[in-house]
Amino acid sequence: MDRPTFSQSWSRVSRLTPTLRSHVQITRQMFRGEPWYVVHDPVSNNFFRLNPVAYHLVGLLDAKRSVDEVWRMTLERYGDMSPTQNEVIGLLGQLNESNLLRVDLPSDAEPLLRRQRQRQVKHWGGQAMSLLFIRIPIFNPDWLLRWLVPLFRPLLSTTGLILWAAWMGYVIWQFLPKLREFINDAQSVLSPTNWGWMIVLFITTKVIHELGHGLICKRMGGVVPEVGIMMLVLFPVPYVDATSSWNFTTKWRRLLVGAGGMIFELAVAGIGVLVWLHAEPGSLAKQLSYNVVFMASVATILFNANPLLKFDGYYMLSDVLEVPNLYDRSRKYLQWLIQRYVYGMSNAMPVSSHFGEKFLLFNYGIASNIYKVFILFGIILFVSGQLYTLGLVLAGWSLIAWAIVPLCKFGYWLATNPALHEHRLRAVLTTSIFTAALLGTIGAIPMPDRHRAVGIVESVKRVDVAIRTDGFVTEVRVEAGQTVRAGDVLLVADSHELRAGRDELRARLKGLESARRQALTEDLVQMQGIQAQIIAIDEELHEVEQRIEDLVLRAPQDGTVISKIIMTQLLGQYITRGQVVAQIVDLDQLRVTALVDQARNSAMFDKQNNIEGVELRTAGFLGQTLPSHLIQAFPSGRSNLPHPALGYAGGGSIALNPDDPEGQTTMQPQFELWLELPHQRPEKANDNTAVAYPGQRVYVRFTLEKRVPWINQWIRKLRQVFRERLAV
Repeated sequence: MDRPTFSQSWSRVSRLTPTLRSHVQITRQMFRGEPWYVVHDPVSNNFFRLNPVAYHLVGLLDAKRSVDEVWRMTLERYGDMSPTQNEVIGLLGQLNESNLLRVDLPSDAEPLLRRQRQRQVKHWGGQAMSLLFIRIPIFNPDWLLRWLVPLFRPLLSTTGLILWAAWMGYVIWQFLPKLREFINDAQSVLSPTNWGWMIVLFITTKVIHELGHGLICKRMGGVVPEVGIMMLVLFPVPYVDATSSWNFTTKWRRLLVGAGGMIFELAVAGIGVLVWLHAEPGSLAKQLSYNVVFMASVATILFNANPLLKFDGYYMLSDVLEVPNLYDRSRKYLQWLIQRYVYGMSNAMPVSSHFGEKFLLFNYGIASNIYKVFILFGIILFVSGQLYTLGLVLAGWSLIAWAIVPLCKFGYWLATNPALHEHRLRAVLTTSIFTAALLGTIGAIPMPDRHRAVGIVESVKRVDVAIRTDGFVTEVRVEAGQTVRAGDVLLVADSHELRAGRDELRARLKGLESARRQALTEDLVQMQGIQAQIIAIDEELHEVEQRIEDLVLRAPQDGTVISKIIMTQLLGQYITRGQVVAQIVDLDQLRVTALVDQARNSAMFDKQNNIEGVELRTAGFLGQTLPSHLIQAFPSGRSNLPHPALGYAGGGSIALNPDDPEGQTTMQPQFELWLELPHQRPEKANDNTAVAYPGQRVYVRFTLEKRVPWINQWIRKLRQVFRERLAV
């Protein structure tokens, strides 16, 4: 790629004789098989990375040679690989702003080198944009770590790492059989009575997390100059500055420092697992240990190990991929793509020349920016749900910091940047056309208006099979999935108490019959009294015999047996009257029952709008779409779920009332819709045709006749989200 070798500003810096400051440290590191040099100022804790050519140039700066001499010497040695004059000016400016360079600046050269002061502006701008992640330094913990490292030294070693891995393996082996129970107890974390303990334990586990970073960094020979508090979503969280690990020569040491917090937290989570497994149900120890396990394992993996956020996982990913400064370089690479291929700036400097690295930068840049917007939106919703006014302030500030300010800076760059001198007209026209097309697409062109819901497959003809008489199950004649006919025996139970009662009643009835015959010839009045007793006992005997007959459970209709349990597990068990053991369903007559909230119900059944089409995707066959249509829509809302799978507890999306122990009551009324399910049955055993069964989750998409621009749909969905989350 052609780059302009010379710069009109070269004369203002060519006679300078700078040199690196005496306290600056340089470490050689390998990235993607190539040597790089990390320049570190231990006073300001600033870092700067140089490639071999730039390192050669900087190494020649000895306070005697001029910048022009050094550049020409580098040009003679490296030829086309040498930096241009503009690149040298930029490099000197960055080193100077990082306090790594000592140079006496004449008045005309100072403004030129200070073009890189944008780094300082970006720092404060970043603080303003990161209003939810403000850092407040407190003190230097070096004295504390010097005292603690000898105590932890046996564990801060290869042997300690092996012991930690063995400990994690043992804990996982103990925990996996109880995983489902752990998941089912997740709602206890959100209980208001648990909030106080969650806050205390959250801070405690995060202190241990940051202690892990600090101890391992200090053990590896690094320096931890700062410990403080970061206001994470306006909540105080401790942090330590372990950036000196960037100066380590091997990436494995850097990885250990990055993973140190999670290593310590997971070790604590292991202790919490064992306490949780052995604590008494319902005890305080059970709840506290659950909190520790949740925060020190689930939460730390979701957030600290997530590479799309600039936490531990991000720095570890950078070391694994050997792509330092991954976030900033990916953003600059996306900017370069636009400058080079959209604006035609052939002289724009690429961030990287390696195909593999460019692929990583492109994909990470796209993913991280999308995720950042998603996570910011989620945080604003969360804060707004707790403090509505503060949430609105954060939303307004984020709009300014993330949209208005960048757009203003981009407009200023587009109008004044000297690199655009020959391409400014193309850049302005391209940007204008793209903006007009984007605004026209999302704001003016009517687009299909679609609404989504989640439903469950149900049989039109289904009936619960319930026990009518208490007894012990002695025989089970069917299994789940078996086809039965009306009247077929499903299971047989027995009750010694009922049989003994029947035998007693029969004996009493026999005795009364003898007494009645004797009284018939001796005393008619006495005979009438005995006859009344016979009638009463006969009725009681008939009732007992009916209950004994009910011990044989029969199918109430033709269909297929559906059961949540293995039927043979009922053998020998005592079952009580009213206990549902199975359902008999007709698999040839199925429908989908879906639920929608009030806002979606109003939009879908507007008098001026109609449903144009309905599409279904069954869980397990998401790649296949089934056409459907609306059978019936119920005008009144319901507060109970037709099936547990539609609620949060069953993996659905409908919020449940935490006061309902059964988990069947919804937070907001839901409107029920019945949809046709096409008759789908595989013709062959290996046919991949989508097959739906009762209880299976179904994803529904409704398309309305009236088309609406995207911007209107987005605004409507945002309003729905805020209504649901904020109850406004």
